[in-house]
Amino acid sequence: MKNPRTPQISSFAAAETTRRAIEDCVLELQLVPAASMRIVKDVTLADGVVTPVAHRLGRAPVWVRESCPRGASTTGRVEEIRNGTHNRDQIVALKATGWGATITVDLAVM
Repeated sequence: MKNPRTPQISSFAAAETTRRAIEDCVLELQLVPAASMRIVKDVTLADGVVTPVAHRLGRAPVWVRESCPRGASTTGRVEEIRNGTHNRDQIVALKATGWGATITVDLAVM
C-alpha cells in the first residue's frame, strides 16, 4: 500500500503533489475487493433448488458467504453453482441441500 506523504505546504506545487499522493492511496483502497462488499439480506433458499440471487457488484464476485441459516430443521450445506448457465457478473446461483426445509440466510458478497 502506498504511504501518503505530508510535506510542508509552502507552494501550490507542494499542495498538488500531496493531493495526488492522497488520491493514489484512495484509488488503491477502492480497488480492494472488500471495499465493494455487499450484504444481501433475507435470501430464501428452498431445499434442493438452485436459486439465483442478484448481487449488484457489476463484476463476478471473488467471495460469497452465507450467514447461519434460519428456519432449518436439520443440518445441511449451501453451495454456489458455477456451471456456466448463469451470468456471474449479475447473479450468484445458490443451492441449499439437506436442510429439510426452506432456509433464510444473509449473503456477504465481495
